Amino acid sequence: MKSFLLPASLFLSLNLTAQTEQILSDPRVNWAAEIELTLPADPLEYSANEDRSATLAVLKLNEPDRSMGGYVNHSLNAKLWDIAENGEWEAYSNAELTRQLDNDELMNIISGPDTVITFDPETYEEKVQRVYDMRPSPHESRFIKVRQLLTYNDEEATFRVHTLAIAPFSGNEAPRFWLKVPETANFDPDSMFIRPDVTWAVRYITNVSSPRVSDFQVLKDETGPVIDRFFDRIMADTTVDLYTNANDDEPLREDKRACVFSCTDSVSTFDPETYLEHVEIFHTELLPDQIVDLQLIEELYWQDEDGLIFTRLVAVAPRYKFYYQEGQWYPRIGFYRRCDE
Repeated sequence: MKSFLLPASLFLSLNLTAQTEQILSDPRVNWAAEIELTLPADPLEYSANEDRSATLAVLKLNEPDRSMGGYVNHSLNAKLWDIAENGEWEAYSNAELTRQLDNDELMNIISGPDTVITFDPETYEEKVQRVYDMRPSPHESRFIKVRQLLTYNDEEATFRVHTLAIAPFSGNEAPRFWLKVPETANFDPDSMFIRPDVTWAVRYITNVSSPRVSDFQVLKDETGPVIDRFFDRIMADTTVDLYTNANDDEPLREDKRACVFSCTDSVSTFDPETYLEHVEIFHTELLPDQIVDLQLIEELYWQDEDGLIFTRLVAVAPRYKFYYQEGQWYPRIGFYRRCDE
């Protein structure tokens, strides 16, 4: 296999975190890139106000209502607010985690007042007035932004994600701070239903927020263009299971699988006036350079006891442009590759 390695000097200039460096040094990781997703934060609020960024399904929401008002904030941002206020995770001003915020800076961002200076043209006096920021607090933001490392294992032809940073996001202005997600041990998702400390778990399917191939911020490259290499693997090796739907129990049969990448079919039409049948033959083909983005199906789990978040990538689906009329298209899924098998 041909290797495409980045110079060591470039890696040094990226100012990578220790967690990222450890992942990149894993020989099973042949390609890696940073991606950024926008996801709904509150599974209950989302059900009333659906958003095109991603769809969401609740896997577990087990927070007992002990409040006098009978209301519990189920938004992940409410948990991030507590984490930030208590200083439990490192806070940064940017998603790349290159400038850390001290406690005073962070407190000023999430709850501190600001000052406005006005000038009186008659008295020539400056007046300093304290005002409070009326922008949404982190726990009131509708979305989260997650900075993730997407990795590819060529031997298994499969992807994984590692969440590096997370931020409350209003949907308009840029996140006001980012929290560095602590490193976590491997997590067994099947155990979440019997673990009382795992109280919040959701499954996301990215739509508009699906990471575009052209936007990948590649940090490690032993494969060349990763979509090309991924297609080479799955087209040559029929033991790599593909699915029509991520929830299917059985993978595509060999004949159906071949038709995903290259297929000739026909459509028959009948003219009731001439009694003639017209057969139109057409050919479809799915090539790596047609792929515009990867739809991700991933799950997030929140563990209360230690205040930790876990991420699992369930499946990826390469999407291509399907034109339904001249100049108009929508992303269509070619197939699913499960990543949790």
